[in-house]
Amino acid sequence: MKKQITTIIGIILIIVIALFALINFESVDVNFGFASVRVPLVLLILISVLVGALIIFLLSSILNVKKNRQYRGLEQQSEQRQAELTHQIQELQASLKELEIRLKNASGKQELGVKDQQISSLEAEIDQLSEKLSQK
Repeated sequence: MKKQITTIIGIILIIVIALFALINFESVDVNFGFASVRVPLVLLILISVLVGALIIFLLSSILNVKKNRQYRGLEQQSEQRQAELTHQIQELQASLKELEIRLKNASGKQELGVKDQQISSLEAEIDQLSEKLSQK
């Protein structure tokens, strides 16, 4: 939509400039400081418009080049940051796996400890029952 509006405004400006040039068709003297030339006003207006358009084009091109450089710099920074974050994620995943292994080992040891306690208590009960049997 923005490009359409810009195009319409550009066409309107071209028509206004052409009408202005056609209305002012007489010749005028143009002094360049070292030479003086008699030129039709229409030609002078059109040349002035073309020089102005060329200047605007050059300035906008320079701004676009600067913006492209900034964009590339920001893109490189973004890629570096993504690489850093990917590395951090990999480190965190490795730490998570290590912690999971430790947790499994710890829970396995706890289970062994509980089973050892159960065995000890069963052995104690067996000893008590054996004593009772031997007493009878």
